[in-house]
Amino acid sequence: MRRVGSDNIWLNLLGFQLAWWCAILMTHHSLPILFSLLILHLLFHRQPVIETSVLLLCGLTGFAVDVMLTVIGFFQFEASDFPPFWLLLLWFCFSATLRQSLSFFHSRLLLAAVCGGFFGSLTYLTAAHLGVVTLGFPWLSSGLVLMLIWMLLFPLLIRFSEMSFMRRANHDG
Repeated sequence: MRRVGSDNIWLNLLGFQLAWWCAILMTHHSLPILFSLLILHLLFHRQPVIETSVLLLCGLTGFAVDVMLTVIGFFQFEASDFPPFWLLLLWFCFSATLRQSLSFFHSRLLLAAVCGGFFGSLTYLTAAHLGVVTLGFPWLSSGLVLMLIWMLLFPLLIRFSEMSFMRRANHDG
């Protein structure tokens, strides 16, 4: 049976791409779109309570990394010493992919580290190229640091999404 809800891999992937581009191109003007995508994701998810715990745990973890990088001057956002609210919502949107369109990586953590290092750093470098964030260090150094962070962060978030799911499943079952 085919899934038609937000846990459909292709719909989930498309939703995140929409969220990312809206956030990057519209910044704080993207808030209604990001909120709407998150609400729709949860409304149409088979396990909204479990998914909410994944979004909170993983989204707040990723955002905490961005806060830390901003505090030390690695990231600089326009008119603020703190990452913008739209970035927190984007982290929640990314977390909504961990058990759906990125589930392929759950049993492939080494591949997750390699792909996370490459693609995770690339998203930030792209955002910097588009002027959404300023990197506080030279381009190559920033790219390498981001690559290392994402090589650790992406597999960690994959594990967190599994732990959150297993803990809730064991409790509910």
